[in-house]
Amino acid sequence: MMQNDVVVVGGGISGLSLAFYCVQAGMKTTILEKNDTTGGSFASPHYSANGKKFWLELGAHTCYSSYQNLLDIVEVCGLKDSIIPRAKVPFTLFVNGKIKSIVSRLNILELLVAAPNLFKLKKPGQSVKSYYSKIVGEQNYRDVISHFFNAVPSQVTDDFPADMMFKSREKRKDMLKNYTFKGGLQSVAKVISASSGLNVFTSQEVNSVQYDNGQYIIRSANGGEYAAKTLVLATPSSVASKLLWDINPDIANHLGQLKAADVDSVGVIVRKENISMKPVAALIAPNDIFFSVVSRDTVPDDNYRGFTFHFKPGLDEKTKRSRITEVLGVSFSKMEHTESKMNTVPTLRLGHHQWLEKTDMLMKGKKNLLLTGNYFGGMAIEDCVSRSKSEFERMKG
Repeated sequence: MMQNDVVVVGGGISGLSLAFYCVQAGMKTTILEKNDTTGGSFASPHYSANGKKFWLELGAHTCYSSYQNLLDIVEVCGLKDSIIPRAKVPFTLFVNGKIKSIVSRLNILELLVAAPNLFKLKKPGQSVKSYYSKIVGEQNYRDVISHFFNAVPSQVTDDFPADMMFKSREKRKDMLKNYTFKGGLQSVAKVISASSGLNVFTSQEVNSVQYDNGQYIIRSANGGEYAAKTLVLATPSSVASKLLWDINPDIANHLGQLKAADVDSVGVIVRKENISMKPVAALIAPNDIFFSVVSRDTVPDDNYRGFTFHFKPGLDEKTKRSRITEVLGVSFSKMEHTESKMNTVPTLRLGHHQWLEKTDMLMKGKKNLLLTGNYFGGMAIEDCVSRSKSEFERMKG
């Protein structure tokens, strides 16, 4: 049985960042990741043919200058020089088979009448729908704006807490406002995974956790056994709930109350000469079988273009392929390469702040059990890293 100071279950950006803090503090740390690569929503598969290389994103797509905790890690890991800007191409709507600008679909008069509410209304206690429908007008919210919000977590966001959807954070003035990395966002996952002193084991789906004689015993489905004084669960809340049921049913039950949604993402790579669509950052689709199509046009390439369709769950492969060819106007036989990934994102609701307060109460005094992920302070990358940092500080304090 492998002995550790810390075992982190889950190798997404939440687990990776917490493991990073532990390794920096000199702790023997192991990450157990169920998939064959680390990164979670930092998923940037690479494609190579005839000496030409290309990557595209299957999860998160952009970082911002306000992601200060993430940037601190990036700098320590020596990755700052690989930061690159994103090209300025438009976010658009895809309506009835045609690309439309956002402005063309807005009711300008309604927007002008509603806009002053921006200076009167407060977000706390409001849902996304109740707040933003008063800021842009009900029709504009229903027909346009709500679909952009839905595209962020690839689910309907009407009932999300308004103050957790988009946050105002202090920006670093020495950084690009929005950016990515030369090899995609998964570059960050790879460089953290390679940190000296960090053990990373992929294809290790954890199926049981026990607590015995002051240490956690973690077992994976393929027979791996690991022991640690401190356990970190950086998994979806439902997974954390199942793993903790025999150890702490109160916390397990509390975590199990949260809902989540699956995001079914399919990325396609197309030769530039085979597609006539003008460069876009994304296509947002009201009432379609996908929430959005995010393009790699923000990082232009001489040979290829990439598009990631974030589909609604439950669709068969034939249906997805048919819609991809219809939207792009390219037969599937001319697709150079395809990649697929399923991500899990939380379904946040009003009252989540109260849920967090109870979480803190249940976790009080449990410095050797840490919980991190995208279902605490918010779903943005920085929210995940910030949660990991605060949990590390709670352990050390």
